[in-house]
Amino acid sequence: MRKRAIFIALLLIFLTFNVKADRTLSCRVVKISDGDTLTCLTNNHKQLKVRLDEIDAPEPAQPFGKQSRLALGRLVHKKQVTLRISGYDRYHRLLATVYNAQQENINLKMVRLGMAWAYEGYVRDPVYFDAQQQAQRARIGLWRDPRPVPPAQFRHPNQEKKK
Repeated sequence: MRKRAIFIALLLIFLTFNVKADRTLSCRVVKISDGDTLTCLTNNHKQLKVRLDEIDAPEPAQPFGKQSRLALGRLVHKKQVTLRISGYDRYHRLLATVYNAQQENINLKMVRLGMAWAYEGYVRDPVYFDAQQQAQRARIGLWRDPRPVPPAQFRHPNQEKKK
């Protein structure tokens, strides 16, 4: 039991070191949790939970939550992707920009399709806000709703009421 615990600890240190040193990683998407979270399998059969960086998709219980999850699935499920890793979130998921085989930025594509917001406070590249404005003007995806509720506000409705 102790040897196994030491092995797992060393494996985690090794994987963390490799991810940080490389900053990109190739994997096959095996599960879509929602419009901004997926699970992928590395070549050495390690499962990684990935949060798409710089975007925020509707929660499953929100309007367009299911559509957002399905859209991400159509783009990457059961496909090989490349992750450009920027770090970890508070839930210990990898934060990454996901690229398909054609090197398309899937995070940005989700915003362009109206299936996610540019995540205010977390966006480093203004192209996400430009894509969101274009989707809003075209009234595609979640922008068909006259008053879409950002996921952060949906998750914490009382915070908005205090302001």
